[in-house]
Amino acid sequence: MNPLQMINDQIKSALKAGDKTRLDSLRYLMSQLQNAQINKGRNNELTQVEFQQIVKKIIKNSEEAIEQYRQGNRSDLVESESAKLDVLKELIPQPLSDEEIKSLIEQVRSQQPEIQVGPLIGQVIKLSGGRADGQTVARLAASLSQ
Repeated sequence: MNPLQMINDQIKSALKAGDKTRLDSLRYLMSQLQNAQINKGRNNELTQVEFQQIVKKIIKNSEEAIEQYRQGNRSDLVESESAKLDVLKELIPQPLSDEEIKSLIEQVRSQQPEIQVGPLIGQVIKLSGGRADGQTVARLAASLSQ
């Protein structure tokens, strides 16, 4: 299913349920998806990977905002932003565990024993389908190479 259509369907169900937090989060996401669609071109649809990248970017921005709100002692804003963050996290696949990432690192190293850390991280992220965080892969790759 097209990501835009999926989000639109979820917006409709949130409207019917009267879930304001979910509705606000999904509307913001929809606007970001439509902006990306416009930038890509009318006849080109967003892929699932592009959709996930957009959602992850919004999640990262929300996490940074939550941290800022905590530093400013704004617990009301922390709560509302956390609720929006929970809605967005439902839309992306669960990230891989450390053990799954380690097995992917070992798989790539077994195929290419002389590979450097940078290209290794890129290949592991590509193999994971974007479900592995670059920082986590880098940390685990460094710990396994010692």
